[in-house]
Amino acid sequence: MSTKGEMNQDRMYTTLNPMIEAIFCKATECQMKGDFADALLLYKEIVGKEPNNVRAFQSIADVLDHMGNHDEALVWYDRALEYDPNNAETWYNKGMTLRKTGCQEEGLSCIRKGISLAMNAPSPRFRVE
Repeated sequence: MSTKGEMNQDRMYTTLNPMIEAIFCKATECQMKGDFADALLLYKEIVGKEPNNVRAFQSIADVLDHMGNHDEALVWYDRALEYDPNNAETWYNKGMTLRKTGCQEEGLSCIRKGISLAMNAPSPRFRVE
């Protein structure tokens, strides 16, 4: 996702790069098929092209979590939250991963934060370049 955005009629619009979106589609397909290694490579390719792509950071973390690499997944969730501290899904997923590592209270706190953010978030709007 492009880091550019603009306001129009009190809504934030983010411009999407079709090339990046095509890679996201391929990566998501791999992930859904359980081909986590290829999905991880594709998400990292996105980061190579857009070094601040929060969706890619979160996707990498999600794949690593599915692969059982919970500690590394937490590093990527934290990286995503550095750039987008109000991302409800990232907070929630981080909490679920923390709980898998035995950090029950910290995980529950993150889950609650994710739910709270989701309850108050406006719906996103996207434009394709």
